[in-house]
Amino acid sequence: MTIETLLREGMAAIAKQPPGNWGNASANIPLTVPLIAEDYPAKTASMWNSMYSRLLVPDRNMMLVAEPKDLKRIIDVFRADPRYRGGGAGVGFKEAVIPYLDEVTPLAKAMGAVNILKKDARGRLVGDNTDGEGYARSLETVLAAGKVPLKGAHVLLLGAGGSGRAIAFALANKGVRLTILNRTESKARELAGAVNRYFGSTVADGGSRILLPSVFGGADAVISVIDDAVSPLDAYSTIGDMELPVTPESITRNRGTAEQLLGTAKRSLVVSDIRIRKEETPMLAQAESLGFQTLDGIPMVVHQGVAAFWWLYGDELASRGVQQTDVAETMGAAAGL
Repeated sequence: MTIETLLREGMAAIAKQPPGNWGNASANIPLTVPLIAEDYPAKTASMWNSMYSRLLVPDRNMMLVAEPKDLKRIIDVFRADPRYRGGGAGVGFKEAVIPYLDEVTPLAKAMGAVNILKKDARGRLVGDNTDGEGYARSLETVLAAGKVPLKGAHVLLLGAGGSGRAIAFALANKGVRLTILNRTESKARELAGAVNRYFGSTVADGGSRILLPSVFGGADAVISVIDDAVSPLDAYSTIGDMELPVTPESITRNRGTAEQLLGTAKRSLVVSDIRIRKEETPMLAQAESLGFQTLDGIPMVVHQGVAAFWWLYGDELASRGVQQTDVAETMGAAAGL
């Protein structure tokens, strides 16, 4: 079985929107294969393939669109295909893939989510998570510009999915005080509880979005971690009221309630949205128009990509005199930073 098997069976398709995505599934070269549930203009393929070109190696990164329900078959094929070296677990796969792996690193296991897989020398598939550390580094840089240290900062996390879990654990590890709010309150409370158990102290609180007005004014950063590749919620600022179905009237109400909350915020507040879209998200556009510092998901993608690339290839790269800063330079340029 090879990756071409998945394409023939209709269980996967080569993503069309990511710039620089490798499109030849039959090439006899080593492959890294990120899985995504929806086709969107992800930066991963461009970043990784730029690095492969710089290293003058034949490896290529080929993003595939697939469905999590087919993971057992997909993972069986990855194990069987000798060209598969590893790859990403995108939205929809971060949590679902874990039962099919042979090993998960301790922190990723506590998070309950992985974003990167590698095939080890014994052919075993191992999962890790670099999403959170990648985001923490990008937020630390932006907060420092406003002379706010990351350690001790109060951060509002809006959402509790796969990316949100990784970010929550990474920020807690940096000494951040977390308030996790979600439309489904039980998910926010579960995530806060998992973080607190892992670190052995109360560093996170979880609750419903109803609490937003009472906690917004004291926040140093507010982060939207809604990470669906395509979502009807894209029309909304995650700060404001989000009603379904989306209508022109509900969008107007959303902007109004978001602006009211932003009016109560510290002027040093960092407003962040990890969604990567062709255009700036409504949350970031509105915050920028009101003079707030903003942070999108691209720096996170670069930082986590560098960490993931090093996790797969670190020993090989070090033997060639390549440093992580070299990887960061190449991937950052490919992502447009």
